[in-house]
Amino acid sequence: MAIYIIADLHLSENNPILLNAFSNFYEKNLYLNDRVIIAGDMFDLFVGVDKNSTFHQKVRQIILNGRNRGVTTLFQRGNRDFLMTATMAEYFGMRLVGDFYSLPTVKGHALLIHGDQLCLSDRKYDSFKRFSSNPIMQYLFLSLPISWRNKIGKNIRAKSMAKNHATTSRELLNSPIVKEVGKRFLESAKCNILIHGHFHVFGGEDNAFGENTYRLGLGDWESRYSYIKIDHNEIKLVQRAMEKNF
Repeated sequence: MAIYIIADLHLSENNPILLNAFSNFYEKNLYLNDRVIIAGDMFDLFVGVDKNSTFHQKVRQIILNGRNRGVTTLFQRGNRDFLMTATMAEYFGMRLVGDFYSLPTVKGHALLIHGDQLCLSDRKYDSFKRFSSNPIMQYLFLSLPISWRNKIGKNIRAKSMAKNHATTSRELLNSPIVKEVGKRFLESAKCNILIHGHFHVFGGEDNAFGENTYRLGLGDWESRYSYIKIDHNEIKLVQRAMEKNF
């Protein structure tokens, strides 16, 4: 049995190559009793389940096919699919887990987060996240017709993409505030390894938040894909070229 962690797939109806890569990842890497944890941003945009969407049906079938082969899928919300509820996750054949998820490894306990929790210096994003996470606001939004939700979501996404970010993801990861927040998270969870996505920066870092602490960062799925594999022998961070494997 092994645990595989992936993040930042950004699946969308307009990118069938990524959907095919997701399907092949399940078919070629996951076997009986394996567990996969999708650590957020599985979707490029998610405004709720659309049971009439062929795209959503395809994503659902990939995960259900894995479940039929004995593969368990867990899902952790990201900043692009924060509207995912436990019921919605079950529709896709997944089980929703918390935003902070601890798991044992041969190198100690690991804390899994999507990664946006580290961005405390981005006050505008923090305010938006607090506003959008309000249960009343989510209820009102999800009560709208799916066509309206898609339009609103695309407008918000377009404005976010248009922003000019003066600070790169690598610079953010090395900033004092991220180091301090990461250290606080690990201490609170009694873990020594922090696993995350969100920043789209692949790589590991020793002593990232103090002595004998580690940071493992997953990249996004584009020309390459990455995953973390955890079993009774090792915890391994892997990146592969998508065109050679899918």
